[in-house]
Amino acid sequence: MDLVERQFSEHIAKLSLNRPDQRNALSIDMCDAIAAAVDEVDSRRGIRVVVLSGSGEVFCAGADLSAVSGPHAGDFIRPFERMLEKVARCRVPAIAAIQGAALGGGLQLATACDFRIATETATLGIPSSRLGIVVNFENVRRLALLAGLSVAKEILMAGRTYSGGEALAAGLVNDSVDAALLDETAAEWAGRIASLAPLSVEGAKRSLTVVADHMSDARRVAPADVEALDVLVRDAYASADLAEGLAALRAKRSASFTGR
Repeated sequence: MDLVERQFSEHIAKLSLNRPDQRNALSIDMCDAIAAAVDEVDSRRGIRVVVLSGSGEVFCAGADLSAVSGPHAGDFIRPFERMLEKVARCRVPAIAAIQGAALGGGLQLATACDFRIATETATLGIPSSRLGIVVNFENVRRLALLAGLSVAKEILMAGRTYSGGEALAAGLVNDSVDAALLDETAAEWAGRIASLAPLSVEGAKRSLTVVADHMSDARRVAPADVEALDVLVRDAYASADLAEGLAALRAKRSASFTGR
């Protein structure tokens, strides 16, 4: 079974995460498969837009718990970040079609796309503070640029989740529709973009990416601060609090964190 199903038709590529029994959770293998699929999209010069969706009832429920627990939890970080960077810097615009849930790494994946369309009943959030995970600089940067510091703080510090309708009002998504209209709406967005001048769209994406990098790339202006954050990210993946957060999630109880 392919972890990412691929469909190419004329100028549009469709990539579907294909672990429905695991709510399309991101394992290392899944991250690698998404990155490889994006590489294929980039290599096909006739493709002008890509739509990313999830098979089954959920877009992506986040990281596979088995990938972020145990002594090798830190091994997940590099392939996860590499995959997000591939999506964010894909040659053509990427549209995330979000049904069910985009949580944790799932919302970070959607945020790496250029456009997001969510069902009105979708659930979007990053429960890092409920688990004991620290989200790294690049993903915080994307979220803050997308929806502003206030919304980013609500998600990351207060653990808030948004419905599709609330996400539209907050600027997290570009459109929110009835679940029955998600595929049709994503296709309309893709078709509209694909009908435009390819060099103009590709040039605009590259220019806007550079603008965003220079607006907020603290790796250039304060590398020591970002290095310190990277240490926090690695330490959090090895922390007792993460083990407690995951155990509480499995047992469906409240977590008791110690800060260690």
